[in-house]
Amino acid sequence: MLTRPSGRRGFTLIELLVVIAIIAVLIALLLPAVQQAREAARRSQCRNNLKQMGLALHNYLETSSVLPPALLHSGRYNNPSFFTSGRVLNTTGWAMMLPYLDMESAYNQYDFNQCSSTSSPYGIAVSGTDTGNANVWKETPLSFMVCPSHPRGGERSTSGPGFYQRNNAIRTSYLFATGPLTDYDAAYGAYGTDIRQATFGNSGAARLQEITDGTSNTIAIGEAHGGDGYKTDTSYGPWGLTGTHTCCHGRVISSSTTSVDPTQFPAAYAQDWHINGAWSNSLTTAPDALGRTYAWTFSSTHPGGAHFLMNDGSVKFYAQSMNYRLFCLLNYIHDGEVIPTE
Repeated sequence: MLTRPSGRRGFTLIELLVVIAIIAVLIALLLPAVQQAREAARRSQCRNNLKQMGLALHNYLETSSVLPPALLHSGRYNNPSFFTSGRVLNTTGWAMMLPYLDMESAYNQYDFNQCSSTSSPYGIAVSGTDTGNANVWKETPLSFMVCPSHPRGGERSTSGPGFYQRNNAIRTSYLFATGPLTDYDAAYGAYGTDIRQATFGNSGAARLQEITDGTSNTIAIGEAHGGDGYKTDTSYGPWGLTGTHTCCHGRVISSSTTSVDPTQFPAAYAQDWHINGAWSNSLTTAPDALGRTYAWTFSSTHPGGAHFLMNDGSVKFYAQSMNYRLFCLLNYIHDGEVIPTE
């Protein structure tokens, strides 16, 4: 007796391969959209971090009439006479802002007579020990200081004696705008008529009335994803509450302290100090072959640029392709220049 063939049959090999290929194409089409959505969420969180810092700075300013220093009593400033009335503290501006960042408990536990880092390579005595406040930075969450796009943001790191000496430091993602100054320099305001003065410096910072270029035209804080390993030296900061070398200063420079003429901003300077600038050993050598950024350089892993907090509390995204002189002018608070449009 003859039997009828079943009405059901399986996929042929060719049909199965076609289905798999279609699924692969759909995944390839959807993946960039998913990645873009995730990056958009990360960028939104980064902006919110900076807005939170902006509120903290304005509340600090209302209480103290002056902004906090980027770094208090830096151990890299090689001038023993400056420390005759006190020893190296390496206290960061972030530590001083803690009560305005909803971290009153951490602030109340912080002993400001204890150094945050014993990094003092020129032999100037430090105040106390870097273990005095260990519990504060060990237990204080610094999520608001870590950009979610920063690959190594939030990691903890310890290093022995030297410029980068640190004890269980937390790698963060933002630097104070300090113009040409770094943790090697004298106290804020010690450079006379330098029109490149920025919002922050060592052992001092600007008062509101000193920001004559306008608070909406001047940068207070910017992103810096240093220490990413594949891009830069793993010892580079930012280092949040730990005031070691490269912890806190975001730098831009020109070749003159008294002029902002376009000729004072050569391409070699932009190479090092522009947003996501490529590090070189000096201002005349070729960019680093690995594409690494230099210490103190504003940078991010967001495509094309970085976020910045302005002194009026607004947050802006500046492209790495913007004119370098314009970027420098945004970092200076009383250069008297009209911010040009590109």
